[in-house]
Amino acid sequence: MDCDVLRTTGRLLAVIATLAALAACGFSTPAPDQAAQGGGGSSPELVVQNFFEDLRLALKDQQQLTNETKRTQLVERLANYFAPNERDDQRVALSSALDNFVNGLGKLDQNENLTLEVRFDGVEKISDTGDRAMVRPNKGSIYILITRTTNNGVFTLYEDDVPLTKIIGNPDGAVPVIRIGRSWFLTEG
Repeated sequence: MDCDVLRTTGRLLAVIATLAALAACGFSTPAPDQAAQGGGGSSPELVVQNFFEDLRLALKDQQQLTNETKRTQLVERLANYFAPNERDDQRVALSSALDNFVNGLGKLDQNENLTLEVRFDGVEKISDTGDRAMVRPNKGSIYILITRTTNNGVFTLYEDDVPLTKIIGNPDGAVPVIRIGRSWFLTEG
């Protein structure tokens, strides 16, 4: 294998590890209707929908992720989607995952580009006991594209569309949600 392939493979593995870490964090981000500091949402579907929307926007805006202040704000927003007693752990996990992601971006050559896109077609509640629910992003995946630009054009080094079921680690791709008071929050389980 040549050195470029080995370096690209190493960067790809770092990206996938970061995505797995983000998934382990429960995939949740703050909804527009959230109380500024309270987090959560008015329904299980809304919390999951908004988390994935925010994650999609964050991964598209790599400038936001490379700015430490904005990255810290994003971590706080995402952590607020979790049940209050889980937020400290989620802040640590999310911060570490995003720091690793940014470090991975820094290892790309100047003529290389990484695209990560969260893809899903809405969400559906697949179970609800009144205080706990499972919500699945429909057709959920993370599209990964690494390209290199040369004098001869743009070349794809790696491309994949990884199903969220693989990243989340739950065969049905569902995310656990819990109700506390009147609000719903993502939970570790």
